[in-house]
Amino acid sequence: MISLPPALITTPRLIIRRRDPSDAALFKDAVDSSLEHLRQWMPWAHDEPIPLEALRERIAGFALNFEEGREFVYGILSKDGSEALGCLGLHLRNEDTDREIGYWLRVSATGQGFITEAAAAVTTAAFATWPDVQTVTIVCDPANARSAAVPARLGYSCLGNRPSKEPTPARSEDQVWRITREGWHSSTGNGRAAVSQIQP
Repeated sequence: MISLPPALITTPRLIIRRRDPSDAALFKDAVDSSLEHLRQWMPWAHDEPIPLEALRERIAGFALNFEEGREFVYGILSKDGSEALGCLGLHLRNEDTDREIGYWLRVSATGQGFITEAAAAVTTAAFATWPDVQTVTIVCDPANARSAAVPARLGYSCLGNRPSKEPTPARSEDQVWRITREGWHSSTGNGRAAVSQIQP
């Protein structure tokens, strides 16, 4: 069985933890308050809003996938845990030596560096969890300049665009960013947040 990354990571401003159905109401508020914003970039947002119980079931599926090592979806919460800010996924979509990060934020949390802080912490966790992993990849919409600024700020290199793995009428290409293990450990990384605590 694949090694599991930490279930809980804390940074100076954030709690980053494995999704849990008990957080469903917080995340429903994050999504429902941000639909216009999310629908610009996230295909799944066009199926929102969904009932709270359906969201609980979806999150339970995320938690099971995490426990069974299929994919690792984290909720991003404020430091006191009172507000859901967004989500970040750590995915097994590419070759065995790579992990892929994807993310979204509620509209009221954008522009404050939260995703940069979360992505930095999870990049560190990915390399620490899997010694054989040599690269971490971030994929975003080429039109989403704010999303692309995150890997650029963290020292990832842009590899250009490729046909989208999940094309939609509004998005036929993905923009691919990648950093190597050596590059991550040797970079000072603008915007890289210190990880306060990692728990299994």
